[in-house]
Amino acid sequence: MLRRTAILLLVALLLAAPAAVQANRASIDKEQAAELALQQYPGRVLNVKTESQHYRVRVLQRDGRVVTLLVDRRTGRLTKDDR
Repeated sequence: MLRRTAILLLVALLLAAPAAVQANRASIDKEQAAELALQQYPGRVLNVKTESQHYRVRVLQRDGRVVTLLVDRRTGRLTKDDR
């Protein structure tokens, strides 16, 4: 009985592992990050850099100002980087 329970537990863990790995992957890609940034800050994307938790998107606005935005790689949440 104990052996059967151990085998069932092992099988359950092995089946759950791919889902856990998938959850850690980015759901937003670079192109989507750029589009999200342009929706809030119209202009021209200068570059998109991949960082550990987010994308850093630099946008040249129509008035000549450059804004740096952080787009969360998992959620797509946009925040302005005031550095």
